[in-house]
Amino acid sequence: MTTVVLRPPTAALFDSWLQSWDEWGTADQDGAGVFFAQKFGWDLRSPQGFARWVQLLNEMGMPGAVPPEGFAPQSALWLERGGEYLGAVSLCHTLMNDFLSEVGGHIGYGIRPGARGQGLTKLALAGALDRARELGLHRVLVTCNDSNIASAKTIEACGGELERIVPREEIAESFGAVEDLRRYWIRL
Repeated sequence: MTTVVLRPPTAALFDSWLQSWDEWGTADQDGAGVFFAQKFGWDLRSPQGFARWVQLLNEMGMPGAVPPEGFAPQSALWLERGGEYLGAVSLCHTLMNDFLSEVGGHIGYGIRPGARGQGLTKLALAGALDRARELGLHRVLVTCNDSNIASAKTIEACGGELERIVPREEIAESFGAVEDLRRYWIRL
């Protein structure tokens, strides 16, 4: 079996990423940072739009990078096995706004539906934690919906300490939450 690698985004995975889009049933794949392409009106189904998006994702993770206005600097990593895009993880370098500090956290991740159940989320989260250490962060906030037991177990397996479960009512109006949210801190 081919080894799974955690790597910077690459335009070489265009066809596989599109297959993942079809599996998700939406362009908005957790942890992938698709909102950047949407902000600039880039069509991710075109090779040119996809390549511009990948370039931006890679540039934002570089030291001293200036992200688009209103966004935190962040590092993106993709999971790949034998040329197949399996998922993504994104590490925000700072909790620069209310959304990140209350709901989003430092790290977001998502595994394409056809690749779930293989321990890939733990690999993605561990890679993001390594990157956070490289950046000198001392602890990171990771959140998940209360009903997402698999994600909660992954966060806990990577050292997550539950701060609290936030009732949906506290975050629904401000952030559009549809269910209770688990907030974890991981010390680095």
